[in-house]
Amino acid sequence: MRDVLLLFGMQGSGKGTQGERIKERYGRFTDVIVGQLLREGAKTNPEMQALMKTGKLFPNPMIEAVIEERIKTIPEDERIIFDGFPRSEIQLEIYENLAKKHGFKSLAVDIIITEEEALKRLSKRYVCPQCDYVAIGSGKCPKCGADLEKRVDDQDETAVKQRISIFKKDTRPIMDYFKQEGELIEVDGVGTFDEVTERIFKKLDDYYKK
Repeated sequence: MRDVLLLFGMQGSGKGTQGERIKERYGRFTDVIVGQLLREGAKTNPEMQALMKTGKLFPNPMIEAVIEERIKTIPEDERIIFDGFPRSEIQLEIYENLAKKHGFKSLAVDIIITEEEALKRLSKRYVCPQCDYVAIGSGKCPKCGADLEKRVDDQDETAVKQRISIFKKDTRPIMDYFKQEGELIEVDGVGTFDEVTERIFKKLDDYYKK
């Protein structure tokens, strides 16, 4: 069995930041960031590149193959963190296939914030164009040193609200699935990053050793 931690939360909930802190505390965790894998794949795969340019959804077999290749590079004694995956019932099918194939022992964390809080945070969010690090405020990326940038889709409130609407419609049922399976931890995401981190640690300490 391989321990797999899935991080969920509305846009702006701080999943990326909390994921980094989880790795620092418990160790032996490797990220599998599906969006990043697809962007990397599109640099050398013409079919993926064309799909990305048109905004069409990647087919399930393509997504599964990309994740499969990433998992093959991770030592068997390493735990895995999925950030924001699966996002829909269709992607849940991919996850279930991978879980059966690789013997995943799943645990999901839902970082809960309101839509109002999400909008406030996203208006101040900057990301690293090189490694996808997320920060509140501009400056240099602490991981790779690149200049942090505002995401274009964070600056359009209408677009942000649309993404939140999609999250509520498509991703919320996924968390309900893990809850029914007894594999979901719910955490209040309102407050400072440090306060939220402590809430997460308090619950994860029951599952993982520091």
